[in-house]
Amino acid sequence: MFQIMKRQILVNIREKSNIFWTLFFPLILATLFHFTLGGTMGRHAMEDVQTAFVTDQSADPQEEEAFLEYLKSFDGDWFRILPMSEEEAREALKNDEILGIFYGGEEKKLVIGEDSTYTSILSQTLDIYEKNEHMLAQIAEEHPENLPAAIEAVSDWGSYTETVTFQGDSLDSVQNYFFALIAMTCLYGSFMGMYNTVGVQANTSDLGARLAAGCVKRYKTITASLLSSWLISFVEVLILLFYMDQILGDIHMGEQTGEILVICFIATMYSSGMGMVVGTIGTWSTNLKNGIIVALTMACSFAADLMISGVKEAVEKYVPVINRLNPGALITDAFYSVLVYQDVEKYQRSLLLLGLFGVLLLGTAVLSMRRMRYESI
Repeated sequence: MFQIMKRQILVNIREKSNIFWTLFFPLILATLFHFTLGGTMGRHAMEDVQTAFVTDQSADPQEEEAFLEYLKSFDGDWFRILPMSEEEAREALKNDEILGIFYGGEEKKLVIGEDSTYTSILSQTLDIYEKNEHMLAQIAEEHPENLPAAIEAVSDWGSYTETVTFQGDSLDSVQNYFFALIAMTCLYGSFMGMYNTVGVQANTSDLGARLAAGCVKRYKTITASLLSSWLISFVEVLILLFYMDQILGDIHMGEQTGEILVICFIATMYSSGMGMVVGTIGTWSTNLKNGIIVALTMACSFAADLMISGVKEAVEKYVPVINRLNPGALITDAFYSVLVYQDVEKYQRSLLLLGLFGVLLLGTAVLSMRRMRYESI
């Protein structure tokens, strides 16, 4: 079996067109993405949300201090509260130096500049304070004995929340293209699976006819075909990841290398299974089967945002079941879960679906190849 596997690997490596499209083409595409899209990455990175706080001199000082302390409790790596006079605040807002102005006083209010995701965060911040203020006032009126406990509960809000952070440093949609490129390269492993499967069948290959006529067990040829295509595809994806991480710097694997290797391992298993299934379809020509692989991989890659960003999001909104079936979308979701979000649930779901569909494809291909019988060789 190992001799067959070695032969299959050598045949694949010597086939220049296969190696070009499955290895060098993704490397070239990654380079083009780097020089055409890489310069736009980071433009939508998480920025400091700077806001002004204007004190109402006629208001209760303790109430003003309480509101300011509440706002400062959010002050961290991305949220800044800057005490200013009203004139300074309006000038800063006009010059886009801040995103909003919080006003103290009996009736607290917020003035915002350009509408964005961040301004909605500011609105929610004020809304939470006003709701808590109203709740405490109602408790003080109806059940004053419970007021100290209520104040303590409101002040200790941090213990009731869970902090969710980004692993990466950007929310930029440009990353879609790079993740989709990796997904496409994983799916290109189906070419190897198809060629290797065709190469061990007696009705589609002279070499397959010699293997069938010889004493080689059928399971050995099937196993060797699978492992050789899987190994080559996995190594090619690793080369692309190394190039994008260490040379281009468009992705940063860091401590998530293990999780990423698992994604690529399962994704290339899926692609090998898909290629083997296509390779077992009748006695169609290799060129026709190659065309089927191209159509499948390009359709999956397109729906995973390789050509146009936002396609996967639109599919998720209107027909989400397609993203659960599309291997390209599952691979990009897994990469997002590891490199951008700390979303273990989506990561596990994506791998589970990829692995399940991959096993089904491999099982279908193996059963199809084992049932093949030849009247004459």
